Amino acid sequence: MHQSLKKQRKMPKELKNILEDIKKHEGFRSKVYKCTEGYDTIGYGFAIKDLEIDESVADLILMKKLHTLLQRILVAFPWFQNINDEAKGVIINMCYQLGIRGFSKFKKTIYLLETEQYEDASIEMLDSLWAKQTPNRAKELSEKLRGINGHTKGSD
Repeated sequence: MHQSLKKQRKMPKELKNILEDIKKHEGFRSKVYKCTEGYDTIGYGFAIKDLEIDESVADLILMKKLHTLLQRILVAFPWFQNINDEAKGVIINMCYQLGIRGFSKFKKTIYLLETEQYEDASIEMLDSLWAKQTPNRAKELSEKLRGINGHTKGSD
């Protein structure tokens, strides 16, 4: 169990009451908003400028985001569920960085992925502004696709 959740359970009863009282007064907001002092704020009045999270909390947030992203990818690209797992990982990684809308602009790459032409897709994805802006990530993801045994041009 997450360490801060353990601490919350060991909290004295009067602190639990304060916790619930603060939650009631602050209200919960899942998206960033401006507080009355003009600071970007999220959650139960957490000012972003003062917010620090440890890696375990960041991991929980990342897992939640990836779960949601995966559901959205399955809706946007029904063929996704039928392709190689390594290719799925590349697509998830790209969608995480670019968003589904940004990834959707990779029309040729998407066609090649859908038709399991992984080597060609690995080349095509590098012909992009994205590859110029984040060359290390693009090269690494391209290499992952290149290593998959799938269809290549002319093998159909």
